[in-house]
Amino acid sequence: MRVALIDGYRPEPGRLVEFVRSDATRAAAEVAAPSPVPPSFNQLFHLATADRDPEGPRHWLCLAFDLPGAVDLDALHRAFAFFTARHEGLRSGFRVRRGPDGTPAGVDRFVLPAEKYELAREDHGEPATPEELRELLRARLAARCHPLGEPPHLLSAIVRPGSATVFCGFDHGNTDGWSLALAVHELGASYAAFAAGRTPELPPTGSFVDYCAEEQAALGAHPPGPEDPRLAGWAAFFAGCGGTLPAFPLDLGVAPGSRAPQGSELCRLLGPEAAAAFEDRCRAHGGTFFTGALTAFALAARHLGAEGPMRLVSPLHTRHEDRWAHAMGWFTTVAPLTLDVTAAEGAAAGAARTKEAFAAGRRLAELPVAQVLPALGDRVRRAKDDVFMVSYLDYRRLPGSEGHAAADAHQIAGATTTDEAQFWFTRTHEGLFLRARYPGTDRAAAVVHLFTETVRGILERESGAGDAAPLTATA
Repeated sequence: MRVALIDGYRPEPGRLVEFVRSDATRAAAEVAAPSPVPPSFNQLFHLATADRDPEGPRHWLCLAFDLPGAVDLDALHRAFAFFTARHEGLRSGFRVRRGPDGTPAGVDRFVLPAEKYELAREDHGEPATPEELRELLRARLAARCHPLGEPPHLLSAIVRPGSATVFCGFDHGNTDGWSLALAVHELGASYAAFAAGRTPELPPTGSFVDYCAEEQAALGAHPPGPEDPRLAGWAAFFAGCGGTLPAFPLDLGVAPGSRAPQGSELCRLLGPEAAAAFEDRCRAHGGTFFTGALTAFALAARHLGAEGPMRLVSPLHTRHEDRWAHAMGWFTTVAPLTLDVTAAEGAAAGAARTKEAFAAGRRLAELPVAQVLPALGDRVRRAKDDVFMVSYLDYRRLPGSEGHAAADAHQIAGATTTDEAQFWFTRTHEGLFLRARYPGTDRAAAVVHLFTETVRGILERESGAGDAAPLTATA
């Protein structure tokens, strides 16, 4: 899947048809009883400010892909209904529970059964230009993907004579990057089946709601004791960060407690051949592609004046059982990483030592941060809302990736506010890409741009590439 930014997304105009919850389904949602399954730790973290800022920018994840030929709206309607019936997490929503005085007292989940989840169609007209259509899509995402209230997702299609683009958005609380690729594959396969008069044949899948219930049970059953070496490892990591969460090692010029509208940068770091060459070099030195890229990150920071080890967190998927492999949900935890590099060895040569650091971080991640932070208490303060993180997802390994380019499949990122720099590596059949999110000030934009260019230069030199060029850069 290609990565795009909503501000630069220019869809071909067409009629926007949305597949919305029917009146009966909305009525059922209003009276649905609270579920005994509480929000997951990720969801609680995500929902913490949703009630405080009901009109603020939202953390949604979005996908778009093309269907071949003139669209059969009835078949697409059935595909969306099949999709929501298959994934209980998509029929899951949240409401703020209030105390007798009206103040928030917690967040409750509710789940609508598949037999009561009906979809109807709404026509939202045909904007004349790509920019007008983009703004209409942005408005529909804001209306449908709020994390509180109804199950938060947008299911729609841009319909044209002879072609159509499926466009879907999901609040992050019920979705991760892996899920987007699953959705492209499932919706495309289901549509093709229904259009041909067949029932879709897809692998069985577990429920993200069940996953949340099991996570909660595990957190309560095995609280970490003070003698747990993993807790000591986490404590040492936070102590190395100065007693707080990890921060980007270069000065972004944002005062503690301040946030700014998000700036974004997206670039292709390596083409497919160069990425393969870099991976070969990393493996020859005993590392992996991702640990080599992480080493390039740490080397770039050193080159630009950062001192000492680079400390960050990296998301890890938790789909370790077959039943979660095809489930829509937010299946991630984070690993703490401490990267101590030397410029002399280079990114590929240093990939093995970074691999060792990554293995150590994975061992600490066996104790989820949901347990770590309460156990450490005031030994970890929160100077910023966001955390310095670097993510990696190889879309080539997910179902249907071989058809992404032909379908013009995209993952589309939105814009919120932030006080920290965060980075996402994505590898596709078209190469290695990097998306950066940072406070959108002139200083932060200049610092992050220089940093990403330095990372790209390191990777180019070590792979023998010269074909990587920026796609977009906005602040």
